[in-house]
Amino acid sequence: MSSGQKYGDGGAAPQCFVNDDTRSDSGYGSIAGDLTSEQQTVPVQILQGEVSDSQRRQWSSHVHQLHYNQNRVTLGRYINNTIDLLKELKKKNANSPAFYPQVQKSEPTSLQRAQTDIAFGSEKPQQVRRASTTIDSGAALAPTKTPEPRLVTPQIAQEFNVLKLNLKSKFVNSLEKSAIASFLDEKVSESIKHLQAIGERIADTSSKVLVTGDLNAGKSTFCNALLRKKVLPEDQQPCTSIFCEVLDCQENGGVEEVHAVHPDAKYSRDDESTYDVYKLADLEDIVTENDGYPQVKVYVEDVRAIDQSLLRNGVVDIALIDAPGLNMDSIKTTAVFARQEEIDVVVFVVSAENHFTLSAKEFIWNAAHEKAYIFIVVNRFDNIRDKARCKRMILDQVQTLSPRTYQDANELVHFVSSNAVIDGMDQAKIREFETLEQSLRSFVLEKRARSKLAPAKTYLMNLLGDIETLARCNQSKTAADLDRINAQLAELTPVFEEAVQASTKVTDDVDRQIEESAGHVYRYTRRELNSTIARMHEVPSVPYTGIIDAYAYAEATRRAMLDKIHEKVVACEKYARDKTVHGVSGIRSLGLLHLGDDYVEKTFRADLMFSRRKDALVRTIKTDVDFLDFFDFDRQEKVAGFGMSFTVLATVGGKFLGIESWVDRVLKTTKFLGYENTQKLIVPIAILAGVVGAYFLLPDIPNAVPRKLAKKIRRELEGMDYVHGNSERISKEVRKVLKLPAEDLRNGFQRVVERKGREREELKKKAKESEVAMKYFGNLLRRGTEIGKGVERVDLENVPAVAAQ
Repeated sequence: MSSGQKYGDGGAAPQCFVNDDTRSDSGYGSIAGDLTSEQQTVPVQILQGEVSDSQRRQWSSHVHQLHYNQNRVTLGRYINNTIDLLKELKKKNANSPAFYPQVQKSEPTSLQRAQTDIAFGSEKPQQVRRASTTIDSGAALAPTKTPEPRLVTPQIAQEFNVLKLNLKSKFVNSLEKSAIASFLDEKVSESIKHLQAIGERIADTSSKVLVTGDLNAGKSTFCNALLRKKVLPEDQQPCTSIFCEVLDCQENGGVEEVHAVHPDAKYSRDDESTYDVYKLADLEDIVTENDGYPQVKVYVEDVRAIDQSLLRNGVVDIALIDAPGLNMDSIKTTAVFARQEEIDVVVFVVSAENHFTLSAKEFIWNAAHEKAYIFIVVNRFDNIRDKARCKRMILDQVQTLSPRTYQDANELVHFVSSNAVIDGMDQAKIREFETLEQSLRSFVLEKRARSKLAPAKTYLMNLLGDIETLARCNQSKTAADLDRINAQLAELTPVFEEAVQASTKVTDDVDRQIEESAGHVYRYTRRELNSTIARMHEVPSVPYTGIIDAYAYAEATRRAMLDKIHEKVVACEKYARDKTVHGVSGIRSLGLLHLGDDYVEKTFRADLMFSRRKDALVRTIKTDVDFLDFFDFDRQEKVAGFGMSFTVLATVGGKFLGIESWVDRVLKTTKFLGYENTQKLIVPIAILAGVVGAYFLLPDIPNAVPRKLAKKIRRELEGMDYVHGNSERISKEVRKVLKLPAEDLRNGFQRVVERKGREREELKKKAKESEVAMKYFGNLLRRGTEIGKGVERVDLENVPAVAAQ
């Protein structure tokens, strides 16, 4: 429709004066984001010469449209900025769950919530109060002792409008932060989606008017009265079961018809595959009997003048939507609730006989989150006898449900009888309805900023107030968390360093003690074995029964000596075992002292040390007994005695025969006795010598055997390095056994150090995350406050009037 059609063709030419700030923007383009109220004021329009009332109304409509477009563009920008904030919040909440505040209330914020204002019914907007956490009280609470709040309390939940989590209090304490974050994420996603719908709605040049109410309240009759003809089916019984959207037929090429939209199809008038075409006469059958269509588009002709018709008004395209009754069934009621979010104006039709039902109250409360003003039609008022009492009771309900609507009740609440308009018989009732119609036109067209933009502003103020509350609480919460984490770090760092130092010192001390214990056992074993081997011949433990059992005696003596060495080895092992038990006990004491429960104590069985066969040494030493082992010719006393016998014999014979030397004596004796006599004396002399030798050697066998065998065993033990080998073996066993609890101790220290290290790194990570979160929520608070102030400066009420010059 051209501007000439909209604003008229006759009359004096108007002249429009604008200031420099607004000349660059006709209201259809972009404007500065943070203009003051004075800068955003639409310039006063001056009409030169005499003008008619019709021209004045048309130019007044033009001024309203210019003012509307300026505010529409500004709100659209703020909507986009708020969507960006919510997307960032959603991303932040996914990476690090945001804290949902609780506990107590504090000072008001700079933002104003329209819904809070509504609750008090004041004419001037009130400042909202945000929720605060227990950490807002500052240093009075110790961060390390304050339990972290887990969920919002019922008191603070009422302070949220848009981001309110509808959770039952009995489930509050059972929810984890991740679950709360999931609920908040869902709520943020819903808000983003709703903001996008609001943005599309205010960008749409048309306006959608939803006519809704309880079942059989006369909604269809009211719509027909607005159209001045019966288009929608009427009946005493409920007949509207689907959404009927009434449009000007000029949008359909001037053709009156019904487009029944296919289920799950996005309607497009240019795409006939999305709908079926019916005549207007078929509408009643479609609405009352056909359940296959979710909605219908009804194109009708309204031949009235543009200053009388709502559909063909010369300003904007209007869609009049007749909805099913709220209490028809749950599915259709839910559909009506959802549909109101895409609606610009809600016309709520209430029966004068029934007043507001529970479903009606719930719908109005839900719509009030963004629609501070609701156009209320009290239908069938002619059936009421005590009309004053009915008005008083209904207005009292309106004051509770929608205070802003109650303030403008003269314009927004009307008591009419829609049937009388169609009949045309009662002029008084028709005039009442015309008054309603003019108020509705004014609300939809002239006060379009209030009817179409006010819901967007109200929703933005509520949402930004919630964002500010959430940002403030999270900023305070993260600041307190950061203080608590830094305090924990200050407490943990010296503990960690002490654990590292203790680990190094204790493990080094234990290793040194192990080496000292092993060295002590080695020296002890070597000393004891050397002493035993050196004295093993001194006290023979085997009885000597005579020359006949001399060999058995020698064999038994050899075995007894080896057994004595073996017993000493076993004694050294026992000593080493006792030393090891003492060392293990000491290491365990250190573990319990320094590690406590972190020390894992394993079972130690000392009886398993040095497990081997007892005859190992006997099988290892291969010393055999031979004939010479019975005589110890190397012994000085024996050699001296045997030589003395020959010396005495030679001396006596020499003196008797007068012979100087041994050879001379023999030769002289042979010459003296003669050769034959000498041969006869040799045997007796030899026997005499043997007897003398036996006299000295045989009694010495019990002493000679141990000495000779001891010498042989010593030589063999020295050859196989027996003393060192056993000393080394026993000390190694001690070292090996002691290293097992020492390793457990070392592992315990390592676990403690690693755990403390992980705790410290985790605290450092949390501290960094808290710093990032505090910075983020500070920026979120700043940006949200700036956007909220800008939205608050958008003036939807004060529209410049048209003045004649």
